[in-house]
Amino acid sequence: MNPHPHPLAELVRIESDPAYRALFCAELDAAIQDRFANRAAVVAEVQAAADQLRALILHGEPGPST
Repeated sequence: MNPHPHPLAELVRIESDPAYRALFCAELDAAIQDRFANRAAVVAEVQAAADQLRALILHGEPGPST
């Protein structure tokens, strides 16, 4: 069952209820920060893997390239 009978009910609530808007924005900011943190972690993992591959190709051994 749909908790909001009108498709834009939550948007209307966000726009009309300052406390709900503040909560929504705080949750949105937290979700964005989590996404950026996850993205940074993945980029770091890819860079580490690339360093290992580069070291293996250049030196014939695993490890960070220098």
